[in-house]
Amino acid sequence: MTYRLGVALTADRAAGAIVDGDSRVVATINRELTTINALGYVLDEILAEADGVTPAQIEHVTFALSDLQALTELPAQTGHGRGWPGRLARVAAVRLGAATTSVPPLALWPAEMRDRVAVASTCLSGGAMLDGSDYEPLDIDGLLTFARRITGTVGAVAITGVFSSVTPRHELAAADVLREELGAATAILLSHEFGGLGLIERENATVLQAALTVPAAEEASHLLATVTQRGMQCAEVFLARSDGTIATLDHAVTHPLSLLGGTDATSAVGAALLTGHQEALVGLTNVDGTGRAICALTGGMPRMTMGHTDVGGVPTGLSVPALAPVDGLIEDALDRAKDAPGDLPLVIVGPGAREYVKSLTHKPLGTSEVCYPKGAEAAAAVGAAVAPVCGEASRIVPLNSPKLDEIRISVREAARASAMRAGADPTAVAVISAEEKPLAYLSQPTVVMRVRAAGPPRVGWMAAKTRMVASSREDRK
Repeated sequence: MTYRLGVALTADRAAGAIVDGDSRVVATINRELTTINALGYVLDEILAEADGVTPAQIEHVTFALSDLQALTELPAQTGHGRGWPGRLARVAAVRLGAATTSVPPLALWPAEMRDRVAVASTCLSGGAMLDGSDYEPLDIDGLLTFARRITGTVGAVAITGVFSSVTPRHELAAADVLREELGAATAILLSHEFGGLGLIERENATVLQAALTVPAAEEASHLLATVTQRGMQCAEVFLARSDGTIATLDHAVTHPLSLLGGTDATSAVGAALLTGHQEALVGLTNVDGTGRAICALTGGMPRMTMGHTDVGGVPTGLSVPALAPVDGLIEDALDRAKDAPGDLPLVIVGPGAREYVKSLTHKPLGTSEVCYPKGAEAAAAVGAAVAPVCGEASRIVPLNSPKLDEIRISVREAARASAMRAGADPTAVAVISAEEKPLAYLSQPTVVMRVRAAGPPRVGWMAAKTRMVASSREDRK
């Protein structure tokens, strides 16, 4: 029998859960963090709680973090609250689209944040048109000149091209040029990997991702070392993402913004598993028994925000769980969390779930029932343990394209590949949604194709790596 272990970490508390291969909860804990080696303590506690489960039987370990710790001093304006200790990488921003300088790179950033992150920025010719043709020729000479200017001063480079979500050709070519000049030690992030059509918000998100690569790598190294020290050398380590899915450590290091609000997302996923409700309202509680926020469940996953989200005062296209704060009457928050009229079950989870349920004097208006499931206090850890791995791909396509069917197939394959890069089992990845939405105000009918694929986390990769390392050491002897 193999098991999956989930750990949810907030500023001063931790929850842990172990589930078996059939997603049955075997053990849960909910603890205040008071020890120096807090993470190791939590892993020891949850393993001790699960009678008969050994570290060697743990197949996956997933951590959910409540915020991006490197931005603690300039917190995300999303209602989330914890940050990673560590330093931000110094970033150079490259925009491919010389005719876009009416809003220069990083122009909408708070001055303090811009000074903290940006070393240099430039606008060069390049980018794509909406139909995928070149917006203007890529300025190779300009890239070489800029690379020589920033050599030795940056830890990461963020490249953003006009409509690179349609075709990333120029971003990829620019990355090759810069990598040749700057060397492999400098991280290069490309905006088309983070989606979205809007240039400014996509650029901002890419620069923030680049800045977070250093603390994300430090945190990933710490998590992996702690898991290994507990005898789980063969367990694959994942991090929870803001949409209620998970990704491997190596993928998360280059997509750290996707971890924002991870504990809120996994709380919703855990609530769905613990109650069996796929459509519900999830009440998130504080440790003192007060209500914090309401999140809607849709298809067993948290409903996400639409539009932009500010991170450290920087506008991005990032989506996070749509939370309705409980500032006064809970009925007001319930109404704000819903997207349609009608009564829904209310599932109370979080460290103060028991006290909050006791404080309710009546069933809140707009709810069909109030649920307090067993293990509610550790719902975030349960959700982390059972969450799937997902990937997404999108493409803008004119409807009169003679290759429309071929493009549909290629987008579906790209979504499956994205899920596998995030750590999904290649043998079990399947497309879970596909949509085509029309774009307005264009000269010809055009749609955005968006496909999502999902699967269970991969198995055996860390075990194979461990065997290879051991074999290499034996050979050296």
